[in-house]
Amino acid sequence: MSLVELKEFNNSWNYLLQQHKHEYFHTPQFISLMNEAFGDVRLVCIQDEYEIIKIALPLAFVKSMILGSKLISAPYIEYGGPVGDMAYLPLLLKELERKYGKRYAHLEIRGENKTLEKDMKKVDLYKKFELPLSSEEEIWKGIQRSKRKAINKSKKHLQVHKLKEKDIDEYYKLYCKNMKAFGSPPYSKKYFQSFFKHMVASDMGKVYGAYYEGKLCAALLGFIYRKKVHILLAVSDPKFREYRPNDAVHWTFIDWALKNEYKVFDFGRVREESGQFEFKRKWGAELKELPSYFMLWKGGKIPSLDPHDKKMKLATKVWKKLPAPIARVFGMRLRKELGI
Repeated sequence: MSLVELKEFNNSWNYLLQQHKHEYFHTPQFISLMNEAFGDVRLVCIQDEYEIIKIALPLAFVKSMILGSKLISAPYIEYGGPVGDMAYLPLLLKELERKYGKRYAHLEIRGENKTLEKDMKKVDLYKKFELPLSSEEEIWKGIQRSKRKAINKSKKHLQVHKLKEKDIDEYYKLYCKNMKAFGSPPYSKKYFQSFFKHMVASDMGKVYGAYYEGKLCAALLGFIYRKKVHILLAVSDPKFREYRPNDAVHWTFIDWALKNEYKVFDFGRVREESGQFEFKRKWGAELKELPSYFMLWKGGKIPSLDPHDKKMKLATKVWKKLPAPIARVFGMRLRKELGI
């Protein structure tokens, strides 16, 4: 048995996905997206002498002189974890520590996975909302009344349709405007170009946009795979809030998923005290745990990006005041070093 790192899709990787239940972040399309946008993302595998992969883990090799270096699965999203024969999990973790333990502070694997609890420390950092998809009638009844009124209002004023690659510039402008308002570093435009290239082109991703009189006023980006939708980025223009564009793109995405017989609509990571918590709760979704698992190789504490921390509050204030061009240049670098 040996530890092997893959960036390019091959027969062994293909066989692994055919034989085992897996998620979109185990696919070559996702690894290609992450490598183009962030760099240094690999599928790390335990492989036998016949080049058959027994178990694999998508990993980001996150390096930072100031913030410390770490391994994260999966990179830059809230989910991760191994795929394959879980009997080989202890060997995989042992080999990762042997090879990387001296250069990286810790390994983090994101998302609920009970097989990790024996060998790694479980930490409850976030929650998530998941909406089981049954019938349109049942889903509609489960949505809070005020939210249903907002959706109906949006239909009177907005047009919603899928965004295409030609719409990236308009979308990115709105996205950067939102990130500045939130005090959060933005992704580069390259991320969205690669998302369309690898995910949308493979029917593994989708972006819906809401328009008012021809102007983009909200957009919702998500992964779609194996009958599950996982939305990742929602942006909107506050000038058009009265027309409820955020509700429009969410309902359109849910409606598409229902019509195409998807089983789950995942609203993604959320903190209970955040404004997003209340927005997502009103859709009638189920609140679930969203832990992370850590293996500390150099001692120290479990890292946490708490928005209520004084340093985080200060960083948010500073970022809001940065000129947009500077924020775009340094935003992606900061996200790479944080692994978010």
